[in-house]
Amino acid sequence: MKRTYTRMMRFVLLAGLAPAGSLAAQTAPPASQQPPQSFDIVRVADGVYAAIGKNGVFGNGAFIVGQEGVLVVDTQARPAWARDLIDEIRKVTDKPVRYVINTHWHGDHVQGNQAYLAEFGAGVEFISQTYTREDMIARGVPQLQQQVSTTIPAAIAQMEKQLADGKDAQGNALTDAARAQLQAQLKSQKENLAALQSVTIIPSTITFDTSMVLHLAGREIDLLHWGLAHTRGDTVVYLPKERIVITGDLLTNGIPVMRTAYPVEWVASLDAIDKLDWTAAVPGHGNVQQGKSQLESLLAYMKDLVAAVKESVAKGQTMEQAESSIDLSKYKSAFPNFDSGGNKAAIDRAWTEISGKPMQ
Repeated sequence: MKRTYTRMMRFVLLAGLAPAGSLAAQTAPPASQQPPQSFDIVRVADGVYAAIGKNGVFGNGAFIVGQEGVLVVDTQARPAWARDLIDEIRKVTDKPVRYVINTHWHGDHVQGNQAYLAEFGAGVEFISQTYTREDMIARGVPQLQQQVSTTIPAAIAQMEKQLADGKDAQGNALTDAARAQLQAQLKSQKENLAALQSVTIIPSTITFDTSMVLHLAGREIDLLHWGLAHTRGDTVVYLPKERIVITGDLLTNGIPVMRTAYPVEWVASLDAIDKLDWTAAVPGHGNVQQGKSQLESLLAYMKDLVAAVKESVAKGQTMEQAESSIDLSKYKSAFPNFDSGGNKAAIDRAWTEISGKPMQ
């Protein structure tokens, strides 16, 4: 594989993306304001730890401790959660974080970057595949702005109206249980809005195309990219000596989110991961996985999905017809979100890709 990388000057990135007068990238609330127990810290190997998000922090992370510093993989959706992980790292080592790897551009994997910049300043480098950096800027920044200015405020206004009217979205009277649930959702959305208003997207300072190797005091860390998959710029972090992969959302505990995916191409990346020599995987969401059973279930599902959708498109079926005719129910037991939208979303996205429709 070709090994290339590009180093960018950080002050240019920040000048281009931080709001005028913003101190978000330089300052952070004190640690005492962080939510407690945001992660389960799991020792996967000597010096290698998974950070499994809990209590609403659904995005995972990982960190690797070297002799001179620490490498972190992914930074969650909120800077407060990233600061919480920094606190967890300090329970293990007093060494500074030197590298942050973003496995892809989605907000729940990059929006905590600013916490590491605030804490470690010019001493930390942010690494990603080339397309991930481009998408953080071209897609992540506008998406964040849309959420803060429109999407979340609209959801808050709708919930407040339902509570005031005493009726749900269908016009039915709210039960006590439904009212309590709606109040909890409203509280969560207000907290989310407040958190996202403080986010400044910090893009990568080092990028690579297909592969890159980091050597941290004798430990080899391979960064690998095989093509279009969950996004167009996914990175797998592979530790060959320790036989560990950190996959981002190429692998999760269910059917991964498909909203920016390329299911047809994704199969090749899963096959490449399967061929690596590893015994433990840190997925983007869910617990540490021992062995390849979940990966191989996802690989089999994706192959069957693509084949079934190709057949459906060849018959001239619409997306709705594909949804109703394709039967992948044998995979229900492997994926807890199969019936709650995961399978439907996968069929829809594969249909869009195979039909040659625009991929957003």
